[in-house]
Amino acid sequence: MSYRTNDDEDGINSEIHQLVFELQRDAEQLNIAVDKSGTDTEIKHMVAALADKIDGLASLM
Repeated sequence: MSYRTNDDEDGINSEIHQLVFELQRDAEQLNIAVDKSGTDTEIKHMVAALADKIDGLASLM
């Protein structure tokens, strides 16, 4: 999927946005999977923190 604009002739910004979107989606799925599992609480907190950081990055885009 390409989101090319006049300011993005080489497509790098489009790729960055796409990768951040995919990271955000994957982190969300991982967070859900960890919550449903019997995973250690410390790991659950680490996954949640990672997901929050990815969401923060996505909001800056």
